[in-house]
Amino acid sequence: MNQRKINSTRSKLGRLARNHCANYKSGGACDLQRCGLCTVEIKTDSMPGNICPYFMQNVLPADPALMREYLKYLPADHPLRNKSNGVGKCKRCGRRFERRSNRQQYCAGCAVENEKENSRRRNRDYRDRQRKRMTI
Repeated sequence: MNQRKINSTRSKLGRLARNHCANYKSGGACDLQRCGLCTVEIKTDSMPGNICPYFMQNVLPADPALMREYLKYLPADHPLRNKSNGVGKCKRCGRRFERRSNRQQYCAGCAVENEKENSRRRNRDYRDRQRKRMTI
């Protein structure tokens, strides 16, 4: 991400902390931190350099869009980061389902129906090929 996007996200996080965090005091002070500063307000090279547990668990979920945007900056192996292949969208009915593999495209109910249709199509094509062979 570019620096402008990072700064925009930082300012949104700071605004959320100032307006909604119970431990945030004027001037960027925080009751929970040893240094006395709110970790959201501290500028670091990397975005996830400072993570306040109280802010992550109690304040940030109030703004789901900002939370998704912030979690993109966390390392891939971070426990808070969403796993993209854990939840899929069914190609047939459009409902969300828990994937068992990264190639799964259908929910359990639609997978059965899709397999039946594919089986019918394969059998129909096979019978058509057999008929053509018999007529020749």
